[in-house]
Amino acid sequence: MSLHLGLMSLSERVNGLVEKLLLVAGVVISVVLFIQVLARYFGHSLSWSEEIGRYLLVATTFLGATVAYKRAHFIGLAGFGARFGLLFEQVVLRGLQLLNLGCFGLITWYGTKYTFNAWEQTSTAIQMPMSLPISVVPLSGAIFLLHILADMTKSRQVAA
Repeated sequence: MSLHLGLMSLSERVNGLVEKLLLVAGVVISVVLFIQVLARYFGHSLSWSEEIGRYLLVATTFLGATVAYKRAHFIGLAGFGARFGLLFEQVVLRGLQLLNLGCFGLITWYGTKYTFNAWEQTSTAIQMPMSLPISVVPLSGAIFLLHILADMTKSRQVAA
């Protein structure tokens, strides 16, 4: 199996898992916030519900961005390079991929360091280690790296 096929297969499997996780997170957010509204209607306050909803929303944002990248739903520069020729378009594409690789590499590296540093801190309402909600940052960064590397190997094969 070639490097490209291996990376693409892993990228597809990870993306499928993230999509399922996003569905579960969306359902949990909806249920928790609905229960919170009901509890407040009946005069009670659930201190944990806002915290859980906030952490799940942040996780949904970071992980959802990886799915958007994988599905190519971000605003791109399609057509910009075509105006100047195929070679220029390939150079721009490779440059953007390298910049993204560097950016998400740094996010993954520093996100991992921060996740380990935050282990002793606990959340206010549910008293869980803050490393758990923070860990979505390096996790999503690593997923981005996987998707970018899969795209970079694909670009190399297409150009050859």
